[in-house]
Amino acid sequence: MRITAAEDFSCDKSTACCITGHRRRDLPFGGDMNKQGMKCLVSMLQLLCQEAYRDGYRTFISGMADGIDLTCAKLVHEMISSGKFPDTRLVCALPYEEQYREISGALDGYYYSMILSQCDEKVIVSSKGDKMRYKLRNQFMVDHSSRIIGAYKKKERGSGTLQTINMAKKAGLDIQIISLDENPVLYCDTDTNDGVSDFIRIQSCKTAEKI
Repeated sequence: MRITAAEDFSCDKSTACCITGHRRRDLPFGGDMNKQGMKCLVSMLQLLCQEAYRDGYRTFISGMADGIDLTCAKLVHEMISSGKFPDTRLVCALPYEEQYREISGALDGYYYSMILSQCDEKVIVSSKGDKMRYKLRNQFMVDHSSRIIGAYKKKERGSGTLQTINMAKKAGLDIQIISLDENPVLYCDTDTNDGVSDFIRIQSCKTAEKI
């Protein structure tokens, strides 16, 4: 793992894809992976990551917050570990060095530390004392990407996810965002085997075009 200052980071923007999405608390069932809806969401995110690879994307940039960021970073790490997706790179863009203190839960903490130690590059965008650190991290990811993937739901007060999507729209990125509001299967509590796998396979992800 290489540590790089934000101003020194470079990559082929045309083959770089960044990740955005809500924290665990705002995901279906609070991000409980024992719920079928969350299993379905992870499967859809996995498809987005693998489709990006098939479309020529090789660098994936995650902001490493708990929730969608960490989930997608784990999925990309699994792609790399499988050996089936050669030349894939995972870049962890941290808003500040001590971000790990925000990660709660033993399992999330384990995945955070493991992924950070094994990623290709770690970029620290700002410092803890900078009130703009999260916005700067989001802008950094958008500035170095040509596609954005993740998940979004509407919130009364807005969110960092919406901020990042709006940055991406302004910059002309290809937007591939799962709408949590428009996919009721993500709130399914049990595994009924009544077409969920077919839904995942054939349902085109609801994008943020109407946001």
